[in-house]
Amino acid sequence: MIVVVTFEEVFKNNYTYVFKHIMQKVKDPEIAENIAQEVFIQLYKTNWQEIDNHKAWLIKTAIYISYNHFRTEKRHQARVTKVGSIVEFQDVQTLDDKYIRKEEIEDVRKSMDELNEQDKKLLLLRYSGLKYKEIAKILEVETTAIGTMLVRAQNKFKKIYIKNREELK
Repeated sequence: MIVVVTFEEVFKNNYTYVFKHIMQKVKDPEIAENIAQEVFIQLYKTNWQEIDNHKAWLIKTAIYISYNHFRTEKRHQARVTKVGSIVEFQDVQTLDDKYIRKEEIEDVRKSMDELNEQDKKLLLLRYSGLKYKEIAKILEVETTAIGTMLVRAQNKFKKIYIKNREELK
């Protein structure tokens, strides 16, 4: 005699058993429920009427899906850890860079304050991107004198900067 079983009956008769079996592995009811649902979806997608022992098939599938879950979770945690360590390294590096940059800016400002007004203006205008001709017009000097004035101002700045850095050591 052939007994015809509906999918709903298979589900009702086996869901609790499958769920408990998965819970023994994953220890999280929400994850166990998701895996159990996936197991029954897999059953529905197969030719489930031709399966002789539904319970055995469901447990075997539950084990495979549970292992897949663990593997996926392990890979996910590895990626999170890797990204977290990269971000942490970048944050530390950025903080160090910011501190060093701030110190350098303070050293440059201190050295600039020790220059006379003409040399300060000359260096600021040049490193703001202006050309010799434009600097000469602003400072009201000959264009041919700008090169010499700039070299002298740079040398004065360099001496002051080096002196200040050595005093800090």
